[in-house]
Amino acid sequence: MSPAGESAVPSLRAAWRTLADGLLIQRLHLHVQEWRELVQSSGSLPDLGGVPVAALAARPSHVPGPQAQEVLAGAGLTYWWSLPQLHGVDADPDSGRILGAAEQARQRLVAEGAAQPWAEALRAVCEASAWWVGFFAIIRHRGVRHLTLEPNPEAIRAQVLDSAAGAVAYGMADRLLASALQTRDDVSARGAYCEAVSAGIEIERTLPALLEELGELRLVDLVATTVVWRGQFTKYAGGTGAGQVE
Repeated sequence: MSPAGESAVPSLRAAWRTLADGLLIQRLHLHVQEWRELVQSSGSLPDLGGVPVAALAARPSHVPGPQAQEVLAGAGLTYWWSLPQLHGVDADPDSGRILGAAEQARQRLVAEGAAQPWAEALRAVCEASAWWVGFFAIIRHRGVRHLTLEPNPEAIRAQVLDSAAGAVAYGMADRLLASALQTRDDVSARGAYCEAVSAGIEIERTLPALLEELGELRLVDLVATTVVWRGQFTKYAGGTGAGQVE
């Protein structure tokens, strides 16, 4: 299995992906101060019982090296790893890391000890996936419901956020590996790509239910537009805008 080739003229799907990336970055900049205040003042959140804010806000532990950064840049994912490094907070040793599904995704896709640039880049992608889910989880209770745009989304379980982090990690891994294989073929990277595609097929079966459980607009958009599935860019294909309540 190999990723589809990219034409010189960006496809409509690529344009939608760029739009989704832009919305994500815009939302971070719009809400980072609000997020920072909650991180500094809250031990836990009203809609995420028992989940420590420090664990959701922790800066990813690994900074990719220059070659891995080139792989990430080739996939348009510089923002994905660099913004968590810029805004993430120093981890509290006692807070732990609760979104372990993103790390499990990395372990499924990359053999332990793999040192290729794409493997290091994939580690950065997976760690960042947990951070992005955590970022929007922290401000979730101040958002709106994704279908009705009504305030006060219902409370959710930490397990739902963990599933979201895993889904996002596989989606971004798919994107990274597809890009990396366009510039250099690598047997192990190809195997990881096939595994990411398989994981995406597994996730798609449960994704509508996961999105419904996430409930809040920004979290739903994050997951729905990073996972590779039939509804990835439905809101753009249908001609509806995004960010209208920002």
